Parts: sequence; structure tokens; C-alpha cells
Amino acid sequence: MYYPILKGKQFELAAIRELIGHIPLNNVCPILEPVNLALGPLATTISELSASGISPWIIINPAQGEYANNRGANITTSLTAQLSGTAIGTGQFVPCIKIIDQTDTTARALLNTFAIPFVAYIEGNISPALIPELKRAAVVVLNPDKTDHAIWSMLPSVVLFHDGFEKKARNLDYADESFYSKLHTEYKYHQNTIGFGDFTSLGERLVAGGGPAFVVTIHLSFLDPSRLNHMYFRHFSSYSDTKSQSDPGGKFLEALNLLVAHVNTNPTNFINTLGLQNFYALNTSGHYPNLGVVKKISIKHHIQTLSTW
Repeated sequence: MYYPILKGKQFELAAIRELIGHIPLNNVCPILEPVNLALGPLATTISELSASGISPWIIINPAQGEYANNRGANITTSLTAQLSGTAIGTGQFVPCIKIIDQTDTTARALLNTFAIPFVAYIEGNISPALIPELKRAAVVVLNPDKTDHAIWSMLPSVVLFHDGFEKKARNLDYADESFYSKLHTEYKYHQNTIGFGDFTSLGERLVAGGGPAFVVTIHLSFLDPSRLNHMYFRHFSSYSDTKSQSDPGGKFLEALNLLVAHVNTNPTNFINTLGLQNFYALNTSGHYPNLGVVKKISIKHHIQTLSTW
């Protein structure tokens, strides 16, 4: 099962909502970390997902964005109140407690107060001393690159995640292609592992939005059957006027033309997702939406590509 890890930003929440009806309900479960104190958009997303049959996992002690200076606060009560005021009026979610590592005493204290089913999300490493506490959780989400298998194999139910997107300081620095992950092909080899997760085309840490770009790059993921079905990213970058920040719309269309030409030449490498259809529609219309929408479409393509794995 696939667990895309998303932040509660507008375009990330919109991406998962727009995929309702395009992804298998029994094979995708989003993990959402709020980053804005205003919980209305998150509540709407939970309600729509819940109405479709998906109960997302929500980090109830968020630590990024507007929660960075108030880490450890439990938002369960306020989020439940927001859910009761949505148009749908209800919404089911699984509380997820984020633990930085074994030194995170605040999160560990929260974990030990929970009696209802919950998930523990471990950002860093796990010490053997933490195992008895983690066994209270229904599932533990962890990064296998940061914790030895001999330790997390003692847990009954695990989701493995990986931050595979190597973000460059400048769009100009992206090569045509980069390796992303093989976790989706390997997680089933571990008896206690029920799924895998990633951060789509974004990184684990929240990055504030930047200004106009010198180069516009579109990131498009794909599974390559000729390379053991590992996941890679193609990076399509604008190429004219790389010295100024003018004409972002024209630069976007340059990158988009490269994307469409490449997919047309290599049709079997790319699943015909809703996101890919969105890119083709923009190519036909010549419309530049904005870079937030471009990121949203890339995320949609990525999630749907992995949704049937």
C-alpha cells in the first residue's frame, strides 16, 4: 500500500482531493502534516477523502510551518471542531504522532496518553529502548535509512518511507534524469512491512515559496521496466533567457513542450494519469496557470503512478 506524505499546503491538499475517483481506495492512504494554523482547508480535504472511503493519517502534533514555534501542540480537538463545520459535516482520520527521535520527550509523552488506535511517525532514528512504547501504536512509519533493520524488525506493523527527491539549489542544475527510489519494489520483502511512502516531488522539509525563477523546470516521475521498475524523474527545463526572471509563462511552455515531446517519444514509460492529461491540456491551450498548479499536477501524476503498485 502506498502512503504519500504531504504537507497541508493549498496545492498539496488540492492534489489529493482531485485524485478522488482516480486512485484505488484500498491501496492509497495519505499522511498529512498541517503547516497552517487555519485548519479549514485540511478539514475539507479530510471530509472529502472520508466520504470517498479513504481515512487519511493526520499528524496531530505538527512541527513545520506555522507550528514550528509551537511544536508539541495536539490539534486533535481543534481539527475535530473544524470537521463538524464542513459542508459534508463529518470526516474520519487516524491520529498520527510525529516523533523526532528517542530524545523527543514531548511527543513520547503524547504517545503514552493515547488509548485509541493511532500511528507513530518517526522522523529520525529509533533506539531499542523506544520499541516498547512504539508497540502501543497500530503502525509505525519510519525511514529505513536512519534505523537499523534489526531494531525496526521488532515492531509488528511498519510503513517505510524515503525522501528520494534530490532538490537542487537552482532549476538550472537539474540533469535530464535522476534516480528516485526502489522502495516500492523492496518493501514487501520485510515480513512486518505493510506499505511504503515518500514525499512525491517535494522534499521532507517544508520550503518557503521562492520568487520568479530564472529557469522553469517540470518534474515528471516514471517507473522503468527495463531497470527493475525502479522510479526515476525526468526534469524538463526551459532553455532560453536563463539570465533573467522575465516571462515565466513562456518558460513554462518551453519546458512543457519538452515534456510532451519526450512522453510522445517514450509512451510506454509513462502512465496516462490525470496529472499527465492536465499537462497535455495546458500544452494544447498554451495556458500558464502558475508554478503552484504545476507542482500540484506533478504531485497528482506521481501519486497516481504509484497508486496501483
